[in-house]
Amino acid sequence: MSKVRPRGQIVVTVEHATSRVPEALAGLGLPRTVLESHVGWDPGTASVGRILARAFDAPLHLGKYSRLVADLNRSHDHPRVVARDLRPSGRRVPGNDLDRAERIRRLERYWHPWRRAVDEDLDAATTEFGAAFHISVHSFVERLGGQNRNNDIGLLYDPKHRAERVLADRLDERLSAMGYRVRRNFPYRGIDDGHCMRQRKHRRHYVGMEIEMNQRQVRHAQHARRFGHDLVEAFAPEFDQR
Repeated sequence: MSKVRPRGQIVVTVEHATSRVPEALAGLGLPRTVLESHVGWDPGTASVGRILARAFDAPLHLGKYSRLVADLNRSHDHPRVVARDLRPSGRRVPGNDLDRAERIRRLERYWHPWRRAVDEDLDAATTEFGAAFHISVHSFVERLGGQNRNNDIGLLYDPKHRAERVLADRLDERLSAMGYRVRRNFPYRGIDDGHCMRQRKHRRHYVGMEIEMNQRQVRHAQHARRFGHDLVEAFAPEFDQR
């Protein structure tokens, strides 16, 4: 696949790319089966993120550790940036029973370096191109709390941000034409606390889109690759200057 040159620099992030936990944290006191479930990471996202970054010649930032170590998709002062329990079960995370000083040290080691690296690429994009385009890749479990989530993809954005709203319209149309069931701002709201939302608050000349993929579509490697290439096709007209 040939690379598509963007009008403004794209930065791709995959906050929950892995279930890995640093050896020093002893698995946070949780069984490996729990860490490898949807509460520990977003299956399929690393593969899709790589495909997007490669196609658009974009910087790629993959989270290095489980979301339970420090959630890169939460603001540093969010109550669940280091979650003490698992939702919706309420099961305690023994390794996250931290006092304030321990929590600060956890974030300094595992949260701030990754977020600073993303910020640097977004700053560079704005300086060089006058705009930064941020694609954040996530996946969601198909059933949670007794509720079936039947859509294939969610587009999370700020409805009051005109450029994001127009982009969501176009992506919705193209992905629906491919046969995907698309929902806007589901299973979460695009204005909730998250990486894209933080960037909107602190940046000008910024467009962010969080892609939420149903895990039944991307759990297997072959399906994730197909999904990734379909996302490239959906995004490409926004960046192709030919």
